[in-house]
Amino acid sequence: MTLKEELTAKKEALAALKEAIENNDAEAIAQGEQLQAEIETKSAEIEQAEKKAALLNVIGKEESEDDTMEVKKNAASLGENFVENIKGMEIGKKFDLVAPVYVKAATDTQTSPAGAVGFATTYDKNVVTGARTPLVIRDLFGAEQISGSTLVYLVEGALQGTPAVTAEGAEKPQIHFADPTQKTVTLAKVACHIKESDEYINDFPFLASAINGRLLYELGLVEQGKLVTDLLGTSGIQTGTYAATGTATDIAEAILQAAMDVQASTGFAADAIALNPADWYILRTGKYNNGTYYGGGYFGAQDIPNIWGIPVCVSSSITSGTVIVGAFKTCASVVTNGGVSVEAVNTNEDDFVKNLMTIRAEERLALAVRRPAGFKKLTKAAT
Repeated sequence: MTLKEELTAKKEALAALKEAIENNDAEAIAQGEQLQAEIETKSAEIEQAEKKAALLNVIGKEESEDDTMEVKKNAASLGENFVENIKGMEIGKKFDLVAPVYVKAATDTQTSPAGAVGFATTYDKNVVTGARTPLVIRDLFGAEQISGSTLVYLVEGALQGTPAVTAEGAEKPQIHFADPTQKTVTLAKVACHIKESDEYINDFPFLASAINGRLLYELGLVEQGKLVTDLLGTSGIQTGTYAATGTATDIAEAILQAAMDVQASTGFAADAIALNPADWYILRTGKYNNGTYYGGGYFGAQDIPNIWGIPVCVSSSITSGTVIVGAFKTCASVVTNGGVSVEAVNTNEDDFVKNLMTIRAEERLALAVRRPAGFKKLTKAAT
């Protein structure tokens, strides 16, 4: 076993004592102190060995005081020279390769050196990801935090009676709000995990970070789908249809009517329209009879996509043929207990003996729709 392998083994042994030390186990504490002393000693030995190797490397150079390597003159090609001289080099050591001009016979066909294929390749360390749905639905709602796991709120009852202008001395009308309705939402946990090897994380941090990024994206994608499902499954939201022909005008006019219905029912103006990319395409490509596009066409790009002045949120989490119009910020909120939690351990199952690490991401959340009438779901009428 090498010095570095011994050091790694002692560090792992010390890490295994963590829980016992935290529980004030006297024997574990004594073992930990002994391991710490051995780790310090082993680290010093490694440092001394590295200094010695560096000194011998400098002494062993014959002609040059730098890290330049001279290429062999009798190799068949520059590529073969490179491969031959690179053999035995310490991994990660900096070096330069100085090569004479390589001239082939005038009658030979010029081709790429056989041994230089891998070294002529440029590697892009960015991972090309698959298609991504923008995580935009959650931002439409309000946000609030609670300390427990369940939220109970009261929804105002219907107004009974009507205020009126009355003459002096006349009886004033009485109004009354019906008893509020109690609503309860319980936080649901959305979670997922991945496994990675220690070597993968240490040797390829750019790939590891990309995978961790995808982990959080997948978590957010599930959360987005849950919010849409919970909203559309809430009792009391308004519903309506638009014509089965499904033209841009059909959709646009239904959206305007929905916005008016939301404001009439709650007093709050609609602040967003959520729809599928396919339906947004229909709206953006609507044309007048003379062939020109509504709103200026593709040369009339909007800074903020909107219909009737109401911002548009385009997401494939909304089913094609469904449009949601609502006062999102004021009529519903995403309730959480803490934020997204990302944790990693190497003591799960047999991770420790296999040098694996389990990375878990999770969040607890629920959707509280306090004013269901502040939303209207539009669907395409059946043919």
